[in-house]
Amino acid sequence: MLRRISPCNVELGMYVHALEGRWADQPHWRLQCVLDDEAEVERLRHGVLTAVVIDTDKGRTVPFDTRRAPAAAAGTVAGLQVGKTADPNMKGLLQTVGRSRREVRKIVEDVRLGRPISVARLGPALADLSEQVERNAAAFLGILRLKARDEYTYLHSVAVSALMMNFARVLDRPADEVSALGMAGLLHDVGKIAMPPAILNKPGKLTDEEFAVMRRHSEDGARILKAGTGVPDEAFDVCLHHHERMDGRGYPFGLTGDRLSLAARMGAICDVYDALTSHRAYKDAWSPQKALAEMKAWEGHFDPVLLRAFIRSLGIFPRGSLVRLRDSLLGVVVEDNIEQPTRPTVRCFHSIPMKAPIPPEDVRLAHDNVLSLEDPMDWRIVDWPSVRARLLGDVG
Repeated sequence: MLRRISPCNVELGMYVHALEGRWADQPHWRLQCVLDDEAEVERLRHGVLTAVVIDTDKGRTVPFDTRRAPAAAAGTVAGLQVGKTADPNMKGLLQTVGRSRREVRKIVEDVRLGRPISVARLGPALADLSEQVERNAAAFLGILRLKARDEYTYLHSVAVSALMMNFARVLDRPADEVSALGMAGLLHDVGKIAMPPAILNKPGKLTDEEFAVMRRHSEDGARILKAGTGVPDEAFDVCLHHHERMDGRGYPFGLTGDRLSLAARMGAICDVYDALTSHRAYKDAWSPQKALAEMKAWEGHFDPVLLRAFIRSLGIFPRGSLVRLRDSLLGVVVEDNIEQPTRPTVRCFHSIPMKAPIPPEDVRLAHDNVLSLEDPMDWRIVDWPSVRARLLGDVG
């Protein structure tokens, strides 16, 4: 069957039937043959062609959950839906994303060709990611949410790596552990290489039989990592357990929270957050605020203490969150700020120095004045859902 794909999705083993673009741009390409040269694959990916037509009956089909790229007018750079920029800081971010994406892609190709994973080759890309996260986490994590639909597979791993390192720093983990957790993010979905493309690429809901196959990717990934060299324990752990849940209703083993490591519980949060805030073949991206609000509502899924720390690491507070402001007030977030997520509208209702309620007053924060996300029980608010509903006006 002939299939038209974006050049960025070309892989070794594909049968090239035709190329689309100006003839002057493609006089030296080989046609009607199987791609067996990595250099030629790279030229196809990074050239100026508009599309490649492959024959899936004669060669490999589209791997993972890749999709046809958006129209050129949408503008993509390094797999992100952004336009070209002259801003040197933005250029640095995009270059880091591009390098990391290429290294993840190479790891995928190595595994497909039967080569064991060597994490040493990921070292420079990981160091680059770590530097960008440390320099400006908010900007870097924000730009990674703009990944194009057809680039989700590779950039999801990059995004989870960045989220894990940022999260680990907020938790004051040692530097070597931060690095290991970043590596875990890059490798957490490596088992999807073994999944049938028809299941990975399906735009609708999976059947029970298809989901049973999909659930195997955690264990398949762990086997792949076991055969590799230099893989940190955290990477193996996160790969195997990032779909487990605190209430024991996850997979592959149905482990409860007391049997899950810190790395696995962090991985579960970062993986789901990036999935929810990304454009997928079957859904549009949720805003960070909506994603975090939904995740907070999924009782039994995540470690609640870690989830609060994760929200703090992002500096994004969904509607209904109890927050402490720098001017010693408690308030509830009543309105998101899409353009500046760290500056929501907060309804202040309690003075901390006075230890007493105050008349509710809405404050649209002009600066990053939210000091922390708070646990209502720490303030002896025993029926927070009812208090929150009254403050938000959500009661009849």
